[in-house]
Amino acid sequence: MLYPFIPAGEILGPECQIRSVVLAADPYLPDGEYTFLDTYCTDNTCDCRKTIIQIFHDEKLVSIVNFGWESPKFYLRWLGSTRDVELAKEMSGASIDPSSPDLVSPQGILLLVKHLMDPKWISMLKENYRLIRKTTKPDNVIQMPAKITRNASCPCGSGKKYKNCCL
Repeated sequence: MLYPFIPAGEILGPECQIRSVVLAADPYLPDGEYTFLDTYCTDNTCDCRKTIIQIFHDEKLVSIVNFGWESPKFYLRWLGSTRDVELAKEMSGASIDPSSPDLVSPQGILLLVKHLMDPKWISMLKENYRLIRKTTKPDNVIQMPAKITRNASCPCGSGKKYKNCCL
């Protein structure tokens, strides 16, 4: 099952901060406002310790950046393989997501994100991750029931076959 990455504000509410900056005369990126929307995985069994940051320029999605705050050693353990060293290095820190539209320079975006990624922002991302994991723990997640076959007992408790009862 593929779990979506959902913006922190949709889970944590309007008090969740969104970072934005205004650039002028940057050698790699067009002038204007850049907004960074951090999104998180809602799979409560996953502990990837990363965020996917959607970057908007003048309200248009221009890039998507993955950011993992743990070491490559952590991601090697998380991947369960000692052969994926390059992938573990890519998961640690900032990298352009394969689904990024790249409407502006990917190198310029990575330079900007790395420049902005100060301890305060990293701390906020980690806290959002922690709160979202707490919010999406198993007892808060609605599990869809398994498909009921026609010949199974009806879940209503009548004792009849499902096909002769509530189907």
